[in-house]
Amino acid sequence: MDKSTLLEIYRKSFRTRTAEEAVLRQLRAGKLAFSFYPATGQEIAPAVLTSLLEPQDQMVTIYRNIADVLARGLSVKEFVGECVGHSLGVCGGKGGGMGVAKPELGLMMSTGIVGSSGVIGAGLALAAQLRKDNRVVAVSMGDGATSIGSVHEAMLFASLWKLPMIFVIHNNGWSESTPFSQYSVLEQLSDRAKGYDMPGFTVSGRDPEALAQVFSAAIARARAGEGPTFIESKTYRLCGHYAADPAGYRDKAEWEAEKANDPLPQLRARMLEAGTSEAELAAIEAAVKVEVDADMEAVTSTPVAARTNADVTSDVYADPEFRPISLTRPKAEPLPEGPVIEVTMRDSYNNALHTAFAEDERVLMLGEDIADPASGVVGISKGLTNRFGDRCRSTPIAEQAIFGCCVGAALAGMKPVGELLMMDFLPVAMDMMVNHAAKARYMTGGQMHVPMTMMTLVGTGNGAQHSHSSEAWLMHTPGLKVVYPSNPTDAKGLLLSCIDDPDPCVFVHHMGQLFQKGPMPEAAYRIPLGLAKVVREGSDVTLIAYGPTVADAVKAADELAKDGISAEIVDLRSLVPLDGATLLESVGKTRRAIVAHRATEFMGPAGEIAAFLHKELFGRLKAPVARVAGAYSPVPKHAGLLAMHYKGAGAIIENARDMLK
Repeated sequence: MDKSTLLEIYRKSFRTRTAEEAVLRQLRAGKLAFSFYPATGQEIAPAVLTSLLEPQDQMVTIYRNIADVLARGLSVKEFVGECVGHSLGVCGGKGGGMGVAKPELGLMMSTGIVGSSGVIGAGLALAAQLRKDNRVVAVSMGDGATSIGSVHEAMLFASLWKLPMIFVIHNNGWSESTPFSQYSVLEQLSDRAKGYDMPGFTVSGRDPEALAQVFSAAIARARAGEGPTFIESKTYRLCGHYAADPAGYRDKAEWEAEKANDPLPQLRARMLEAGTSEAELAAIEAAVKVEVDADMEAVTSTPVAARTNADVTSDVYADPEFRPISLTRPKAEPLPEGPVIEVTMRDSYNNALHTAFAEDERVLMLGEDIADPASGVVGISKGLTNRFGDRCRSTPIAEQAIFGCCVGAALAGMKPVGELLMMDFLPVAMDMMVNHAAKARYMTGGQMHVPMTMMTLVGTGNGAQHSHSSEAWLMHTPGLKVVYPSNPTDAKGLLLSCIDDPDPCVFVHHMGQLFQKGPMPEAAYRIPLGLAKVVREGSDVTLIAYGPTVADAVKAADELAKDGISAEIVDLRSLVPLDGATLLESVGKTRRAIVAHRATEFMGPAGEIAAFLHKELFGRLKAPVARVAGAYSPVPKHAGLLAMHYKGAGAIIENARDMLK
C-alpha cells in the first residue's frame, strides 16, 4: 500500500474516532441527547473500503453507521445534526442517526432494521447490472445481522444473478449483548458464503493491508461481472452496544486486554515504524480536531430552524399538498379514440405491463415464476421475458428479497414492479413496504424516493391464508398509495399510472375478477390516482364500492330499482388517495350511503370513509352510513361459511331497504 493511501486511511479512521469521542463528551455533559451507537474499534475497515471505492459506487449501511458515513465523506456537522434531529442534519433532521443518506456521496440508505441493508443493496446492484454502469454496491452490516433471513435471501439473489456487490460484515464479537459463541455455530461467518457459491474471506479488521487486499479483489470481481463477495472483518467492539451501555455482560479482563490492543494506536505506531514522520501524523490529527470542533460547535450553537405543521407532513409524498382524502379532483384526460377491444382483467394487466416496458427501459418486474414460459400462476406477465429479456425475471421464493430489490432498484432510478402473488403474504414483505419504501422520502428529507409498484392478488375461496383483503394495513401507512380496480379499462389505466408514479404504489386485484371481461381501449392511456367514478347515477342512496364489490353494488342497484329505490354507485378505484370530492357530491345529494368491501369490517376502509362522511355532512344525512364488509374472522374455505363471511349484494339490498323505510 502506498504511503498516501495509508495516510488517507489513518485520517478517515482518526476522524471517526475523534467525532465519536466528541459526541460522547456532549452526551455525557447533557448538551446533546439521542440514541448513539459507537463504532470504537471498527473504524479501519470502512476507511479502507471507502478509499478503494470509486465515486459512482454506492453503499447501504446500518444504524451503527458513523464509521461508514464519515469515511465516505459526510461532514460531522451533517451526521451529528441528523442524529439529534437538527435542521443542519443531512436529511433535515427527519431521519435521525438511523436514517442517514446522501446520494451524491453514494450513501443510499442507512437503516435501523437489522439485516435489511442486504436486500436493498441487491436491488441497487441489480439496477447497476441492468444499466451496465460499472457501479459496485457495498453493503455494511454487523455480525448479528447474519442470523436474519433477509440477509440469506440477499446472498442468494446476489449469487444467482452475479450482482456487483460486496457483503461487508463487521464482526465485533457481540450481537448487542449476546456474545458471538451463543448465536453462531460457525467459527467464521465467511463460511456461510460457501452455501451461496461466492468467495468468502475472514480478515483482521485491524490490518489495513490485509483489508485492502480482499476489498480490492472483491471490487474488481464485482466490476468484472463475476458476482458478489462476502468479507468478514474481525474486530472487537471497544464500547457498549449504545452510548450509555455499561456492558456489564462482558468479562472485564478480556475487555481491558482488547482496549490495550486498540487498532487505531496500533496503526499509528506501525506507520511510524514504516517511516511516516510524527509531524505528518500530527498535522493530520490537528486538522481533524479543528474540523470536528468546528462542526460540533455549529450543531450545539446554531438554533434549530423553526418548523411548522406543514413540515410534519412534507416529504411524505412527491406532491407536498398530498392528502389521503382529497377534496379536489385530479384532472383526467379523455380515453383515447381508436379501437376498443374486449379483454379479461388479466389481459388488461398484461397489456399495461407491455406498454410500460416498451415506453420506458427503466421498468422491470420481479416475482415468483413470472418469466416465460410460466408467466406467473395467472399469466399476468406473459410474453414480457420473450420480448424484453431479463428485465422481467423469475425470483426464488423470497418475498423480502423481491421487494427489497424493488426498493433498491427504485432508489437507483428504476421503476420496478414486484409481484406478491397472494395478499396474505403481505406480512412477509411488510418490512420492505412499510419501513423502507414508504419512509425513504421522509427519512431522507426528500433526497430519495421509491417509484415502485407492488401487484398483489386477493384470493376467492382459497382458504384463510390465500383469500384475505388487507388493504387497510396499507392505507394506514403514510407514504404508500393503494389502488383497487374493478374493470379492464380502469385496470390498465390505473396500473400505468402506478408505474409512472414517483411514490410507491400497491396495486390490488382480485382472483374472482381475473377472467371477467369488459371493454378496454387498445392505445395507451392513464387514469389518475385519486379519481373515483360514478358508475350509475341515482337519487336515494349512494353505494360506495371498489374492486369486486362494484359488481355487488350493480347487482344490488338493479334489485333495488324494482322497489323504486334509485341507487347511485361510486367506484372508488383508488383508496389512497381517496376522492373525497366525489363522495361528498354524491352522498350530499342522496343523503344516504352504504360502503361495501371484502376486507374485515372492524377497522376496515369503510370505517374511515364513514367517519369522513359523518364529519363533512353532519346534520344532512338521513341515516347513519352503513357498512357491508367481511366478518371479524379469517376467510373460511367452506363455501357456505364463505357466503356468510361476506354477504355481498344481499346485505347491500337489506341495508338500503332499511334506510329508506
